[in-house]
Amino acid sequence: MAITKEWVSAKPKQNADGNVTEWSVEYKYTDGDFSHTFSKSEKIDVPSKAPGSYTKAELLTLMDEAHWDDMFNKKHNVYMNPPAVDTVDNSFDVSSLS
Repeated sequence: MAITKEWVSAKPKQNADGNVTEWSVEYKYTDGDFSHTFSKSEKIDVPSKAPGSYTKAELLTLMDEAHWDDMFNKKHNVYMNPPAVDTVDNSFDVSSLS
């Protein structure tokens, strides 16, 4: 599995001092023809930094990248191994039973 990850967006909400009070991000995972974009907003309890003072790594930590990794792997597994589908045999003739 060659998974690629890419930023779609990161939008800060700022207070009057210019410090971030909340981040809203979208982060996309792709493996071949399967992809999923995760979205999350995270409030900053103690706003103390301007948007440009954050790193991508800090944002991924805030958004819980490990959880997204796990969820993508689960979604990808279902995509690659779809569950069996039950079908109804409408032509079954109950009178054929003894």
